[in-house]
Amino acid sequence: MGPRSVSRISCTLLAATLLAACSASPPEVGAQAAAPEYGGRFVYPLRTEPATLNFVTASDQPADLVSRLVGDSLVDRDVEMNVMPRLAESWVFSGAGRVLTFHLRAGVRFHDGQPLTSADVKYTFERVIDPKNHALGRLDGFLPVESLETPDDRTVRVVYRFPYAPALSAWEMPILPRHLYEKEDFLTSRFNRAPIGSGPFRFVSWEPGRRIVLASNPDYWGGRPYIDTLELQIIPTQETTLMALLAGEIDYAPLTPVQWDAYARDPSFTRRFATLSYLSLFFYYIAWRTDGSNPFFSDPEVRRAMALALDREEYVRAVLHGLGQVSFSLFHPAVLPPDPETRPLPHDPQAAAALLDHAGWRLDAKTGLRLRNGEPFRFTLLIFNGGEDHAQFSQVAQESLRRLGIDMRIERLDWPSLWARLQKGDFEAALSGTVPAGDPDDVVYGMLHSSQIRGGRNYAGFHDADIDAWLEEGRRTIDPQARSACYRRIARRVEDLQPYTYLFFPKVLAAMSRRVTGVAPSPRGLLVQYPGVIRLKIHERQGG
Repeated sequence: MGPRSVSRISCTLLAATLLAACSASPPEVGAQAAAPEYGGRFVYPLRTEPATLNFVTASDQPADLVSRLVGDSLVDRDVEMNVMPRLAESWVFSGAGRVLTFHLRAGVRFHDGQPLTSADVKYTFERVIDPKNHALGRLDGFLPVESLETPDDRTVRVVYRFPYAPALSAWEMPILPRHLYEKEDFLTSRFNRAPIGSGPFRFVSWEPGRRIVLASNPDYWGGRPYIDTLELQIIPTQETTLMALLAGEIDYAPLTPVQWDAYARDPSFTRRFATLSYLSLFFYYIAWRTDGSNPFFSDPEVRRAMALALDREEYVRAVLHGLGQVSFSLFHPAVLPPDPETRPLPHDPQAAAALLDHAGWRLDAKTGLRLRNGEPFRFTLLIFNGGEDHAQFSQVAQESLRRLGIDMRIERLDWPSLWARLQKGDFEAALSGTVPAGDPDDVVYGMLHSSQIRGGRNYAGFHDADIDAWLEEGRRTIDPQARSACYRRIARRVEDLQPYTYLFFPKVLAAMSRRVTGVAPSPRGLLVQYPGVIRLKIHERQGG
């Protein structure tokens, strides 16, 4: 199937699976610079260290980034969130939308020289659906699969139990080398720390606590990247990251709003660094544990009171310096355009107090706390201890709730500990965030469907029959307008029931060395979109 067919299929898929895309391509950083040469090293900071580099079990953002650089997926998304062919040079839907057939590129090889075939795709799929691997971030999109067939080395035929609108999103996952993993225990394999993929970069080394080093793959099917080396330095704090940027030790640094105000208009800074900002696909939320074991948040009136008590607009204005956007719903504007009938709950302490009174949590004049049957309204919010923004928001929320007579304690955890507590449902409330893929189903199914309470991402333990039914309908509905209406119904009901209080989408603020050109950010980030880092170029003579 030729390029014209690929384009037609991609456009058809886009209409069926993407309900919106960014309105315009952001400009490439430093696009005006001189013509590049191959070579150079790009140094990028990571706030945390990956738990694993296994493409299937990886669940954190650093691991996902490395997986996308070392591995390669059947499809990907470009800077505007459009679906793009990658390992699959073409695909077609048939059987009334129930059958998806991929045609793989010829001549693709893993970094050890072995060919990538349909058998590797099948092996990767089988590892995702194997329950002992706990592939929570991957599993949702494969649950509707009835069977996967490999008629020949370059053909993968996926049969779904029903017409499945977000089918392609699941195949943005990097493909594992079967010939290496099948010889070892999957969960303890040496390749989980030294991965071999088929992507644009080869794994070189991992120095725990310091850096992960990748090298350009000269045999990449899409053409070798311009840079020779991509170094991911582990730098836990933003202050230290900025110091490393100013010292010329790294090439990119995210900035806090305070740092942005201090540097973005400073001529001595902007001579050396290009500044960029964009609305991230990442969003913050508070998960309220809704099951009966929790005496506070099993009541939707109480959860609504929590949302009304939080002044999200003021937080974005005062703490983020206006560099963010309060969530109008759980969907980013690039995934689903704003619903004119939906507005986020306002900051309304009086309404929050009335709801708490009605739910039986009444203010006690002696203690200053709300009591019900003699029990004080006192709970703990779990947060990630590596995020300054997490700490700032939780402290603002703590003070807002204190004024209502609620004692909220804050417990800071490292990411592995926080994630373990979320998975077990071992919390009362937790502040976290997520970066969904480009389809509405990716945002909500794992967080809201009752089947995902145990072993999935429904950390709140939330169960609502209507939302379950609408989530299933959204997966089966191919018509874009009907599908959009379905997800808007879900968003409205979530706004009423508040199993999660969706807070805001932050703007990513960053600075990039002017010796670097060729990269345009997308809502998903700087390096993960396709072709992304493949086109990144270093101009050494510009200094840095």
